[in-house]
Amino acid sequence: MSSSGTIIQIQADDGGAFDAYLAPPPAEPGPALVLVQEIFGITGWVKETADMFAAEGYMVAAPDMFWRLEPNFVADHDAPEQRRRGLAYRGEIDHGKGVSDIGALLRHLCGLPACNGRKAVTGFCLGGTFAYLSSARLEIDKAVSYYGTQIHEFLGEGKNIGCPLMMHMGEHDDAFPAEDRNRIHAALIGIPHVSIYMYDAGHAFCNTHRPSHYAAEEARKAHERTLTFFGSLK
Repeated sequence: MSSSGTIIQIQADDGGAFDAYLAPPPAEPGPALVLVQEIFGITGWVKETADMFAAEGYMVAAPDMFWRLEPNFVADHDAPEQRRRGLAYRGEIDHGKGVSDIGALLRHLCGLPACNGRKAVTGFCLGGTFAYLSSARLEIDKAVSYYGTQIHEFLGEGKNIGCPLMMHMGEHDDAFPAEDRNRIHAALIGIPHVSIYMYDAGHAFCNTHRPSHYAAEEARKAHERTLTFFGSLK
């Protein structure tokens, strides 16, 4: 499936500019939704997923999160060296500046005619962590995190979550230890407006471009819950 959106450029709050994939706008004004990438950059799958949310009535854009390290980096998950670079960038990224970039992109989207002024963030893997951080650091309406791999490093921010947050996690995710998953549960379960759903799947179970990871039924359930959760923003 080919994407049908466009590339836009956003001014960063600390100087410089970064690219973002802007999905086709909805027919009627809808919520601004920033969709944050995995460690592999703005891949074809990221664009297709942004298009999927746009088709459901959202004003969607996916920012280049690694632009300060390597602008427009896109990796093949089956190429070991490219995967290593993506993992290295995950460790090097400045999370504070990344959240600021998400905020800048949301402001841009909210200024477009196709946006109704409501704001949300979602993301996968690397992006799942940024969705969680956005719920704690930005003034947004809702956030959905798909299998964020670094959330356990920021559990102290749970007390700052200021909007409803939904989290999707795989029971068999090997991208981080089960002990860290248990720490996430212990820290976040019970916080008002935080819901965590577990799936009979591993890491990246929503990525249709990774047959060894994709779990169709579990992905369907996760996306269905997300769309229901975001539906009140329209």
